[in-house]
Amino acid sequence: MKPVRLAVVSGLTLGTVIPVHIYQQNAWWQGPRAPFRFENDWTYALNVDKLGHMYAGYLLSRVFRYSLEWSGFSEHTSTFYGSVLGLSYQLYVEVEDGFHRVYGFSPGDAFFNMIGATIPLAQWTFPVLRNFTLKYSYWPSTGYRSELKAGQGKAFLDDYQGTTVWLSMDPHFLMGNRLSDAIPPWLGLAFGVGARDLDESGGGRRQATIALDYNFSRIETGSSFLHAVLTVVDFYHLPAPGIRLDGKRVVFGIFYP
Repeated sequence: MKPVRLAVVSGLTLGTVIPVHIYQQNAWWQGPRAPFRFENDWTYALNVDKLGHMYAGYLLSRVFRYSLEWSGFSEHTSTFYGSVLGLSYQLYVEVEDGFHRVYGFSPGDAFFNMIGATIPLAQWTFPVLRNFTLKYSYWPSTGYRSELKAGQGKAFLDDYQGTTVWLSMDPHFLMGNRLSDAIPPWLGLAFGVGARDLDESGGGRRQATIALDYNFSRIETGSSFLHAVLTVVDFYHLPAPGIRLDGKRVVFGIFYP
């Protein structure tokens, strides 16, 4: 363990959690609290919100894992406690929702939080799963931009019509050596799920997209700093050509999100 680095990580974590808590307090938890209760919302946003919770748990767990590993902990220990810390923060948010007069504690959200947070553990246990990652892309929807112009701003994380969650795959492990060498190591495929025309009654239409993907962290740079930057970039799905199934339409284009 490297005490100075651990102190830096602890300070940055505390310095991040407090502002995020204040942001969430203003964005979601305003007003009087209510007795704790459960609220099932499986039909909300055609489950895109559930995929968002899964991605958030995955993202937090990996960030905590890298932070602990940088602080000197072993890969196994960092992966385990990274998942524990990622899930703990997500559950803290759900408990706060449980005391809100509108939201309530969502078992569905908590379930997908747990799935996302434990993916890094599964990847450490079964190395083949390291060829798959979760990614996220976002572009403000028309409705969200209209609300901002009208002074009815809300957290962009609730703008599920502008959100797509992606499962990215590095296909090289499925190819023979000759074909694998012919394709750049940073080029992959991604399957994305989103929704449009959402209403408050569980209606709307789903979108499914298959597109090329870029796994820049697989590029050998020789620089630990540059590798860290590329790893951060790889949490997001960048614009790429693909095929989208939008309702009954099949669309070809460059999609983001």
